[in-house]
Amino acid sequence: SDAVCERTELDAIRFAKEMQAEYWSVSAKTGENVKELFSRVAALAFEQSMIKELENTPGHRAQIGEGDLISM
Repeated sequence: SDAVCERTELDAIRFAKEMQAEYWSVSAKTGENVKELFSRVAALAFEQSMIKELENTPGHRAQIGEGDLISM
């Protein structure tokens, strides 16, 4: 029912806040927010990868492709 779905979503939002995590409402059925969620996950993974690379590189600098150097 709609009430059960609303309660479940409120519980999920509360749980995400307790974990200091992001909450995303997505639907495999309609495709709502699916691309956005995957883009966010990819961006977070890339960010963590770059942070790790910067931490392990002398001078804390890295370069992506032909672009400018990134410094920490």
